[in-house]
Amino acid sequence: MSSLLDKIRSRGYWRVVIRPQTFVEKRISQITELYPIIQNTSVQLRGWDFPHLDEPHTPLLIDIDWIGQESEWENLLEIWRFYQSGQFIDIAGMQEDWYDQRRSIPAIFGKWKPGLILGIGNTLFRFTEIFEFAARLAMTQAGDDAMHIEITVSNLIGRKLRVDSPNRMPTHHDYTASIKELPYEVELSRTELIAAPRELALKPAIELFRRFGWEPNQDILRDQQKELRR
Repeated sequence: MSSLLDKIRSRGYWRVVIRPQTFVEKRISQITELYPIIQNTSVQLRGWDFPHLDEPHTPLLIDIDWIGQESEWENLLEIWRFYQSGQFIDIAGMQEDWYDQRRSIPAIFGKWKPGLILGIGNTLFRFTEIFEFAARLAMTQAGDDAMHIEITVSNLIGRKLRVDSPNRMPTHHDYTASIKELPYEVELSRTELIAAPRELALKPAIELFRRFGWEPNQDILRDQQKELRR
């Protein structure tokens, strides 16, 4: 277990698994084909890619049947692995929990400490990135007619939802989580996933927000998604 993984898990984090529903050990025949697939499917919707490709700053890890990278820059901590079976795993720190590694803390958050907040916009955007990436992956050799997606958001208990965009009005209540983590799993056909990844991303985002006691307006969330690049 790497020291970066231990560090990520010490605070709030996201764990994502995307895989074909049917297991084929060598779905991608050559390990040299893996990185070009990730390069062509990585999404960059808000200035930072998902998954983050950190070459040439961080060496690419090449194992028996997977490749991956570990990267850390300011409040962005991430580890990903991509297997010849088509399975992709990503573990990333909550950006809101690592502002002590930046030069400044956004004023919109007021008093800050790790484990205190969950940004509404950042959460919505991360779900959107995950489903956009999954849709792209489904169209490659790593995809299949049915795709399985697992997303777990961990170390939530005691966090408060915060509006993290200066262009949006703050909430009028303290919405606080009383669960430790939220697991979400879904199986989708390749066609469903490709057709509407942003709409599919709304469901887990809303389920998470509901665990804070907040029922969001879905049209407002859709409008906020429009801030992201296509």
